[in-house]
Amino acid sequence: MSLFKARDWWSTVLGEKEEFDQGCLCLADVDNSGNGQDKIIVGSYMGYLRIFNPHPVKTGDGAQAEDLLLEVQLRDPILQVEVGQFVSGTEMLHLAVLHSRKLCVYSVSGTLGNVEHGNQYQIKLMYEHNLQRTACNMTYGSFGGVKGRDLICIQSMDGMLMVFEQESYAFGRFLPGSLLPGPLAYSSRTDSFITVSSCRQVESYKYQVLAFATDADKRQETEQQKLGSGKRLVVDWTLNIGEQALDICIMSFNQSASSVFVLGERNFFCLKDNGQIQFMKKLDCSPSCFLPYCSVSEGTVNTLIGNHNSLLHVYQDVTLKWASQLPHVPVAVRVGSLRDLKGVIVTLSEDGHLQCSYLGTDPSLFQAPKVESRELNYDALDAELKELQKIIKDVNKSQGVWPMTEREDDLKISAMVSPNLDSVSQAPDVEVGTDHVPSVTVKQPRYISMHVSITINPVN
Repeated sequence: MSLFKARDWWSTVLGEKEEFDQGCLCLADVDNSGNGQDKIIVGSYMGYLRIFNPHPVKTGDGAQAEDLLLEVQLRDPILQVEVGQFVSGTEMLHLAVLHSRKLCVYSVSGTLGNVEHGNQYQIKLMYEHNLQRTACNMTYGSFGGVKGRDLICIQSMDGMLMVFEQESYAFGRFLPGSLLPGPLAYSSRTDSFITVSSCRQVESYKYQVLAFATDADKRQETEQQKLGSGKRLVVDWTLNIGEQALDICIMSFNQSASSVFVLGERNFFCLKDNGQIQFMKKLDCSPSCFLPYCSVSEGTVNTLIGNHNSLLHVYQDVTLKWASQLPHVPVAVRVGSLRDLKGVIVTLSEDGHLQCSYLGTDPSLFQAPKVESRELNYDALDAELKELQKIIKDVNKSQGVWPMTEREDDLKISAMVSPNLDSVSQAPDVEVGTDHVPSVTVKQPRYISMHVSITINPVN
C-alpha cells in the first residue's frame, strides 16, 4: 500500500460513454435538509442529472442503490451546475442548470418513504430562460450588493455577458475585444467580474460599469456609440499572464482582503483584488483542475491542484505539502462535508469516475511487540559454545563419520541356502587327482541381478 495515495472513501462510475467537464460537479445542501451535509450534484454532456448522498458501510465501499437520490435525463447537454438562492421570495437553495441554449432553475425536495425503499426525491422546474446565444459558462453572486438572493451571469461563446436577476433578464454586454470565452468568476468584495481574454490577459470589470454601459443589442458599435453617446464598457484592470487560463477562483478571507487565483497551463497565479501579483508557482506537470481553500495557518491559503499524471498536489501558498495518487485524471475537484466527515475531497474524471477520498494514512492494526534489550554476557556465551562443541565431538566419536542408522536407500541382500549338496561340486581351485570336494551353493532371489555363490570346503 502506497503512502502517497488518496484514500478511497466512496467511489462509483457514472453512466456509460458519458463526458464531463469542470463545471459538471457541485457540492451543496441542495435539498435544504438543514443538517449541514452536502450532496453531490453531477451533470453530464449527455443530459443526465444525478444527485448522490454517499454513506458507505465501511471505507472503500462502492456505490449502493440508496446512495443515488435522483437521476433524471434532461433533453439538452448540461454545461454547468450551481446551487444558490436563485428564486425570489425565499432564501432556500435551488439548483441552476446551464444548457447550451437554456438556463433552468429547479427545486430539489424529498418525501419520506413509508416502506423500505427509502425517501423519494424529485425536482421541480421553477423557471427557465431561453438564451439567444450559445452559452459557455456562468457565475453567480450578490451582484450590486443585493441581500438575500443570488444573481446569475452567463458568458456566451461570442463574449457576451448576460445578467439575470432571478426570474427576469437584466441586461447583456459584450466584452471589448473578445474573441474566445475564458473562465469567469465573481468577486463579491470588489463587485467585479474577472475573466481571462483570448489575449491571455486577466481582466476585471465592475458590475456597476456593466450595468450602466450601453446596451449590447448587437456586437458592432453603432455610429452614435462612436460619437460618444452612452457609456462604453471599460476594463477596471488587466494583467498579462502570458498563457491561457483553465480556471479562476475568488477567495475572500475577510471583509478587507480577497485574492484572485488563476490556474494557467503551466503556472499558478495568486493576485490581489487590484490586479497585482501576490505570488506565482511554476508547475512541473500539466494541470487539469484546482480548488483554493482556507488554510489552518493564518495568512496562507491551501490549494488542491490535479494534473494529467493522476496526481493531486496540496500547496500552501507556493510550498508543496502533500502529493497523492488518484486512480484517474480529475477534471473537477471539490471539498465538502459528507456524513459528518468534514474535508472530503470529491474528484470527477472526464469519463465519469466519481470518487470521494481523504488524505493521510490508514492506521495499522498490528503493532510489533517491543524487543527486550539485555546486556550480553560474554562469559556465559563462551561456556555455552564450549558445551555445544563438546556435544558435537562426542556424537561424531560414537557414530563415526557416517550415521549408523539404517536408510531406505541402503543395499539389502538376502540369500537362500539349499539343504542338499551340489550334485556337481562347484569347488574352485581343486587340484587334479584329489578327492571329490562337496559344495553347497548359496543363491539370491531372481529379482536381484547379482548372483552370489558361496562354496563350503570341508576341513580334512
